[in-house]
Amino acid sequence: MKKKLLLASLLAIFSLGAFAQEKEKPSFKFYGFVRNYACYDTRESLTSNSEQFYYMPKNENLNELGEDLNAQDNIMLLSITTRLGLNVNGLNFLGSKTSAKIEADFAGFGTSNTVLRIRQAYAKMDWEHSKLLVGQAWHPAMGDMMPDVFSLETGAPFTPFSRSPQVRYDYETKNVRLTATALYQFQYTSYGPEGTSFNYARNAVVPEMYLQGIIKNGDFMMGLGVDILTLKPRQTYATTIEKTDDSGNVTTESVTRKCNELTTSITPTLFASYKKDNWGVKGRVTYAQNAAHMSMISGYAVTDINNGEQKYSSLNSISGWVDATYKLNLEKGYFTFCCFAGYTKNLGCMNEIKGGIYMRGEKNMDYMWRVAPSVLYTHNAMSIGIEYNPTTVGYGTPDNKYKMSDVHAVTNHRICAMLKYNF
Repeated sequence: MKKKLLLASLLAIFSLGAFAQEKEKPSFKFYGFVRNYACYDTRESLTSNSEQFYYMPKNENLNELGEDLNAQDNIMLLSITTRLGLNVNGLNFLGSKTSAKIEADFAGFGTSNTVLRIRQAYAKMDWEHSKLLVGQAWHPAMGDMMPDVFSLETGAPFTPFSRSPQVRYDYETKNVRLTATALYQFQYTSYGPEGTSFNYARNAVVPEMYLQGIIKNGDFMMGLGVDILTLKPRQTYATTIEKTDDSGNVTTESVTRKCNELTTSITPTLFASYKKDNWGVKGRVTYAQNAAHMSMISGYAVTDINNGEQKYSSLNSISGWVDATYKLNLEKGYFTFCCFAGYTKNLGCMNEIKGGIYMRGEKNMDYMWRVAPSVLYTHNAMSIGIEYNPTTVGYGTPDNKYKMSDVHAVTNHRICAMLKYNF
């Protein structure tokens, strides 16, 4: 009898365990799209992602005949931003509901070596009022509110644009969300003496920090954030020392010393949005200090040199954008009309520049503006759209604080078309 009771108890335990495992089984949802993206430009420009991610037109490059060698038309059609993603939901951990995301595209190395590239890869724990995210995701300086344009740069370089490995904590009530994030560079990196690299941030040890608060009231949302970045541009530096021999002769010798140089920048951003029925409007203003890692036109420069040791100051700029959208529903599908406008102004450096300049963008830009209307038609899984994207840059002659004079304007006219199948 005891053996039968023991056997029945074991079977009950195993049954409950199997039921619990079945109940907690995670759910998987694949998503993505096939995107074909074509762009026509009237002149050579600074771009990335095989010229699909657009920054700015290049300055004039005149030959002896007065011909502008950068006034060259070009066109391309690529599918490398085709995207694959997987969402995982369903399991509980420490009283939280957990989830995970893996997302990739094929824009790894350019046209000759297109490979699968990680866009997002993170795990998240969600409690009643708190969320904890660990992994690579959108930088919170832009991920909480993006323009509605369909062009690949999504409003950059007038707005922060980056995905980064991070540890992000959110505390949220009905109308307020507070965010604190520690970030580490990977694909979107800072500039320095060795070009673009995540080593400048990694060697500084201190993670990039981002703090943000968002208030929501019905259809209105407003947020304020601040990004704090510390870089270590060099690990060593070269200097000279004097040596005196037994006879009193003085000689100099070149030596290498360890470097403890750091530069810290602070980038605040203010943003707001309003959406009512089929209308929507968004906007953001960012005061950028050394925000090149967020795809913005800025950086830093050497402002003091003392026997090989250097000090640095940020190159400052202010950027703003606004976009308005309207959705027109049809019997089959709908149109989305959007008009994006952005402006960036170079504010120069607080101190005199006495050495190298490390920045994203051309080194003699005074201002830049863009007005980009677009229309997108969507029906079921298919979307097709066209966008006109004129970008004008004022180029000038920089002084010792990186402020421009003798400014002239250069414009590129970009026309983009997109065909996308969503799944």
